[in-house]
Amino acid sequence: MSRLLAALLLMATIAAPAAAQIMPGRPIRIIVGYGPGSALEIPARAIAEQVSARLGSPLVIESRPGAGGVVGSEMVARAAPDGHTLVMGGAGSHGVTPAIRRRLPFNMERDFTAIARIAEFPVVMMVNPSLPARTVQEFIALAKARPGQLNFGSSGVGTSLHLTGEMLRLRTGIDLTHVPYRGSTGVSTALIAGEIHISFDALPAIAGLVTQGTVRAIAVTTTARLPQLPDVPTTAEAGLPDFVVTSWVGPFGPAGMSPATVAQLSRAFTEAAMSPEGSARLRALGATPVGEDAATFDAFWRRDMARWKEVVRAANVPVED
Repeated sequence: MSRLLAALLLMATIAAPAAAQIMPGRPIRIIVGYGPGSALEIPARAIAEQVSARLGSPLVIESRPGAGGVVGSEMVARAAPDGHTLVMGGAGSHGVTPAIRRRLPFNMERDFTAIARIAEFPVVMMVNPSLPARTVQEFIALAKARPGQLNFGSSGVGTSLHLTGEMLRLRTGIDLTHVPYRGSTGVSTALIAGEIHISFDALPAIAGLVTQGTVRAIAVTTTARLPQLPDVPTTAEAGLPDFVVTSWVGPFGPAGMSPATVAQLSRAFTEAAMSPEGSARLRALGATPVGEDAATFDAFWRRDMARWKEVVRAANVPVED
């Protein structure tokens, strides 16, 4: 009996590492909780070929829109933790959503495993060109001189860009009125028309407007200046050192994944994002390749969630049930 038990234990020891790995040839589903062409789906497709080559498994990207990414996230939270079902998460779905939704069909902090942060879309702070403010400090001074008379637009209540505006209000002590629109296109149109005074948006959506001078970029909310807008200072250079906001992207798996599987996936995604082919495709989208491993991404993601929860609390942003 003892020999049989020993043999079984030996077999389990030998089989365990293999079971912990991605199975070559078996598809890996990447769930995107938004519609086709979203800011989460496009980066996933940009590096899918590179990831597949490293894992020996095809990536199948599926759009499962609904409830601001919650439907797709729930599918992965309930999936087997074998690494073959992932969700492409982002600043909205995995950073802001847990801050503004009181009830979710999963626990965001316990039911997901961070895999890798592959890219980020820089966010730009913009004003209407007719506004007598060419810098962040001039805008702050103008807002303080006209309390309650200036406003900021966003793509909707509870969106990451709404909370970015609230964070500006909290960090500077200025009194701004929030004006929500349906989607970022409506915000840009309103800013050009002078209906709103300031707004934020990811670079790919507004790069042309800035280049044409239709809107005035006064800062980028990144740690370094952008090659696309070399003359626009960072928020730190503009006097707001603790105001860094990016629209990040990265895959998550369900809880309970083996460390070996997480490491294998993380390595494949980070190498793909930083490879010459992958990074070129991401940059062509207006994204900045990141290539952040699982542990670093996990710490970043949890800080991001905590920050938005604090902004929601301090700004009294309505929380959904």
